[in-house]
Amino acid sequence: MRIAKEGLRFILPAAGLAVLFGALGLAWLAGLAFLLACAFTFFFRDPERVPPPGERLVVAPADGEVLGLETLASHPSFPGPVSRLTVFLSLYDVHVVRAPLAATVASVDRKPGLFLPAYRPEAGERNESTTLALKAAGADIVMKMSVGVAARRIKSFVRPGDAVARGSRVGLMFFGSRVELTFPPNVVLNVGLHDKVKAGQTVIGEVQP
Repeated sequence: MRIAKEGLRFILPAAGLAVLFGALGLAWLAGLAFLLACAFTFFFRDPERVPPPGERLVVAPADGEVLGLETLASHPSFPGPVSRLTVFLSLYDVHVVRAPLAATVASVDRKPGLFLPAYRPEAGERNESTTLALKAAGADIVMKMSVGVAARRIKSFVRPGDAVARGSRVGLMFFGSRVELTFPPNVVLNVGLHDKVKAGQTVIGEVQP
C-alpha cells in the first residue's frame, strides 16, 4: 500500500529506534518503537481511489463520518443560502484529503487558530485551518480543512491556479481533524448525518444544471 511521503519523518525514526533497541538487547523498548512505527505507517496510509463515473457527481473530500449537514442563510463566497457538510476524521481514518470535483484552485487561505476537539461545532470557526476556494464547472465550492486536539498541522498539496481532477489529492492532515464543504444551492446532497464516507469514492451529491 502507498504511504504518504510526509509520514516518513515519523515512521523511519521509530523504525530506527526499534532496530537500535533490539541490537542493544532492550526488547521491550524495541517492541514499543516497532509498534509506534506500525501505528505511523497505518495513519499515513494513502490507498488509491477511483471516483465513480459522472462529472457532475460530487465525491467526499475525506474519509470519516458526516458530522454536520446544515443550510446557512449566507456565506462570503456565495450570494444567498448555501449548504455546508462536515466530515470528521478519527485517528483511524485515512487523512489524505481529495478534491470533490474537477476544478481550478482559486485561492489557498491559511488561518492560525486554536486546537479544540475537531468534533465540537465551534472548531470549524476557531481552530487553525486551511481553506481552498475551488472553481468548478457549474458550481464553486469552498473546502476548509481544520485541525483538532491531536492534529497540529495541515499540508496543502496545491497552489492558486492549479487544476485538480475529481478525487485527486489536495492535502494531508496530521492526526485527527475535520473537513467542511460549502456548496451553492444547485448542488444537491444525498448523504445523511453519521454516514460513513470515503475520500474520492463516496458520492455525496450532484451538481444540477
